[in-house]
Amino acid sequence: MALKIEQLLIPVGVPARPGTKLSNIDTITIHWIGPYPRQAVETPRNWWLTGPSGKGMQASAHFIVKDDRCIQCLPIDEIGWHAGDGARGPGNTRSIGIEVIPMNEAGEFSERTIATLKELIATLPKVPLVRHYEWTKKDCPRFYTPHVVDGDARWDSLKEQLNGKEIVSDVL
Repeated sequence: MALKIEQLLIPVGVPARPGTKLSNIDTITIHWIGPYPRQAVETPRNWWLTGPSGKGMQASAHFIVKDDRCIQCLPIDEIGWHAGDGARGPGNTRSIGIEVIPMNEAGEFSERTIATLKELIATLPKVPLVRHYEWTKKDCPRFYTPHVVDGDARWDSLKEQLNGKEIVSDVL
């Protein structure tokens, strides 16, 4: 499979994209958009642009992945509002955010999604992979967190798949 990244950049100046440069990319944060497995890959981006008020929201990520599809919503050198740790938090100011649409409501990623993620990560800076959980202890990506039985072991296995056999430390 050859990765094709579709650019659907969020316009500068809306709440989801302030246009502020990242200070230093030192992690890639993996998320899940869940528990909504049947949504289109564009749905989260559209939600960030409109939100419940129709005026948008301060939420975004650099990429959204589902199966063979990957869309880019922000340039990788700009802040995304994905980590939940505020305007100065290291998750937002130093991490590339990747939202993943799971294959089921439990939050499990499909093999096709994992293959697409692996290809995407290979194109990004070589930095540790972390879960949203590392920034705020949120159950994100749920299937791969300690909020569920065997979540940490599944996270280690996922990192092995995404990085080859080497596990990159997620110590912050």
